[in-house]
Amino acid sequence: MDYSNKSSKTLNPHFFHLSGVHPELPVFEVLSVLESEFYSHELLRKSKQCLVLKCSKGGAYLAADRAAYCKRAVQILYKTAVIEESVLKLAEKITRDIDFEDLMSNQKSFLVRVYRIGKAHSKYDSMDLEVAIGKKIWDKMKGICKVDTKNPGITFVLLFTQDELLFGEEIYARKKGSFNSRRADRRPYFKPGTLEPRFARLMANLSKASTQNFLLDPFCGPGGIILEGALMNCSVVGLDIDKRMVYGSIRNLAHYKPNSQYHVFVSDARKLPFHNNVYSIATDPPYGRATSTYGKEVEDLLDIFFSEASNALVKGGTLAIGMLDEIPLEDIAKEHNFNLSIFEKIYIHKSLTRRVGVFVKK
Repeated sequence: MDYSNKSSKTLNPHFFHLSGVHPELPVFEVLSVLESEFYSHELLRKSKQCLVLKCSKGGAYLAADRAAYCKRAVQILYKTAVIEESVLKLAEKITRDIDFEDLMSNQKSFLVRVYRIGKAHSKYDSMDLEVAIGKKIWDKMKGICKVDTKNPGITFVLLFTQDELLFGEEIYARKKGSFNSRRADRRPYFKPGTLEPRFARLMANLSKASTQNFLLDPFCGPGGIILEGALMNCSVVGLDIDKRMVYGSIRNLAHYKPNSQYHVFVSDARKLPFHNNVYSIATDPPYGRATSTYGKEVEDLLDIFFSEASNALVKGGTLAIGMLDEIPLEDIAKEHNFNLSIFEKIYIHKSLTRRVGVFVKK
């Protein structure tokens, strides 16, 4: 069932099953997507790898589809604190008060899936519970709706968190390997040190990139961030001082999203050709390790760049930036009229830890 084009403003509880890559950034990503496209939402609670919001089905679908570190979105039909129950009693309890005939009136098939955060409530065997819940639903539907493991009309998901059990109708599920085809080494133009596509998507989302405005990356390199922005149907602008990077970005964009609205050209991020008309900047500047800073120390480069970014952004515009952990991003940003929104450390590999900063122009 596709909710991507539905605009219902009815707000219902949904849970978002998140990646465990970081304790906070996947939460910020989902919220940033909803805010960027002006979907009403209310934060109910968050726990390890699970975010519970009130939002519309359309909003839940969009956020889960766009957010790199979201596995699925599910409209909640039942929730409870987990207590000691047999599998059969738990299945009965979950399904007792749900009107499956109404939910599945236009469906010919269904599927039940059980997931858990870490080892939460592992005493319940996932397959046994899927079968037991499926049998209860089949009974309620009087056998009209059959189980289909390959292409079900509707999927029901049970998620065990550390504190509770959440059950509902799956609105969106990310396909496994959905980012693999865009891995840096599989793109038409490849440069070592390029951002992994999930991280590039995260940066675009944290900048609150919107389909109503354009996303700018002033250090675009081979185009990882602007490619993800284009795939989210945003207009994108990429700048780089190296014409080889500009050429490479254009090749990659033309390969993956040829009909998107993109503009990529040679320009120095220390002299941005914009003034008070940019809403979203997402970028991963050169660190001076594997990439060139063209003779400028990293801190000096960032100081000039933040000044230019402040001039380019509208009031309330957002800058998402990745940088080495040891660089004092927060201090530099404060000097140039930015408020700190997010400042999180994320491990990349044994020799690299990034600091992700999200700053809002005052």
